[in-house]
Amino acid sequence: MTDHIKKKALSLCITLSLFSFSSCVRVDTNTEESFNEIQQNISSKSGHNIYWNGSENEEISYKELLKDELTEESATTISLLNNPKLQAIYETLGIAKADLAQAGLLKNPIFSFSNRFPINESVTDLIDFSLIQNFLEIFLIPKKKKMAKAELDATISKVTAQILDVIAETKIAFYSLRAAKEIWELKKQILLASELSYEAAKKLHVAGNMIALDVSMQRAFYERAKIELSSWEIRVLEARENLNKLMGLWGDEIGWSFCSKIPNAPEVEADFSNIENQVILNSVDLKAAHYELQSIAAKFGIDTSKLIFPGFDLGVSAEREEGIWYLGPAFSLSIPLFDFGIANSAKAKSTIMQKWNDYTSLAIEIRSRARSARFMLLNASRQTKYLKKVNIPLAEQITHYTLLQHNAMQIGVFGLLSAKQKELEEKIHYIHKQRDYWISKIELQTLLNGHMIKESNL
Repeated sequence: MTDHIKKKALSLCITLSLFSFSSCVRVDTNTEESFNEIQQNISSKSGHNIYWNGSENEEISYKELLKDELTEESATTISLLNNPKLQAIYETLGIAKADLAQAGLLKNPIFSFSNRFPINESVTDLIDFSLIQNFLEIFLIPKKKKMAKAELDATISKVTAQILDVIAETKIAFYSLRAAKEIWELKKQILLASELSYEAAKKLHVAGNMIALDVSMQRAFYERAKIELSSWEIRVLEARENLNKLMGLWGDEIGWSFCSKIPNAPEVEADFSNIENQVILNSVDLKAAHYELQSIAAKFGIDTSKLIFPGFDLGVSAEREEGIWYLGPAFSLSIPLFDFGIANSAKAKSTIMQKWNDYTSLAIEIRSRARSARFMLLNASRQTKYLKKVNIPLAEQITHYTLLQHNAMQIGVFGLLSAKQKELEEKIHYIHKQRDYWISKIELQTLLNGHMIKESNL
């Protein structure tokens, strides 16, 4: 072997080592840019700020919010600051960014060494070593980075959607708690009215002015009112605990107070006539599905490249025999004799078509949910206004006239208490519709912000 060949082999060995080393040095796993993109997106859509692994000052700020009565906005702010599930979701950014960094790296070269001892002592040891690098990986790096970048973009869209989910869930939980608490308070008044009716019935029965059947009926109403009140007390506790979970609160932090009065629906509601086009344009759910489709297509490109170039390892090999060193280049090439990649190609094509159909289905579902949310919001708005302007004043009017008749001794106490109970039930119905209105509005606003809430969360 000439000195020229030896130098070339040595140069190749050094080049492989340096290339591998330089690839290891250029590793960027910083997620600040990706998180800032999400932060700006959430701020522009919802007006809220998000924090990853909040600082001490941020921790103090959410505890300060607990000292005052919670509102829809302050509860949402606490969830974004303190929800541990949300903090766990942010870590997916680190995973995706690490995958992107890994996609730009070569696999480590393989070093092999053997030392075989002779049986005949007059012969020297046989030493063999080689350093091999898969050079196909160099050509696949751009495709791998493209795939990993699409996966990172999909992750950014998914994290944005999950943040919007937490915002919507917190607001829905807050309005559900408000409604449950307000209904519970009205149920107390219904129980009181039922108790008064039952007590009056017992006195009349003792005086001989009421039969036992009517007394039993009044008691049945009273006992049913007890059960309903107990059930709504549980609903208040469940709604409060759901909000505690979303805000990440426990221990002495759960003693917060809140205003239980649900605000009235605005007198004028937007028409949202162009709702379908807006939600499709803004949808981060569709963006995530689109990036996933790009990722699969990029993976298909990698698989195709591997089919054309199954494997090409290049390096340097050295061997010492009879005290003489033999040094030179070494390579190996995979020959596709049995696996032509037909099955993998078919699988990739089917996967792409599956994702495309899922993408189309999601777009149709988003459009449908947008139309339904618009209808539900406008319908709830009309119903709450009607209940407020017609039904509730009418129920209060009936109670007032019944009281006048009672004072004139033309209607008994049971008629008066019955009228009051019906008035309270009408007010409870109004609270239900108010809650439905605000939940519909939260769903529609979240759709406009780019995310479709799961129906189970509504």
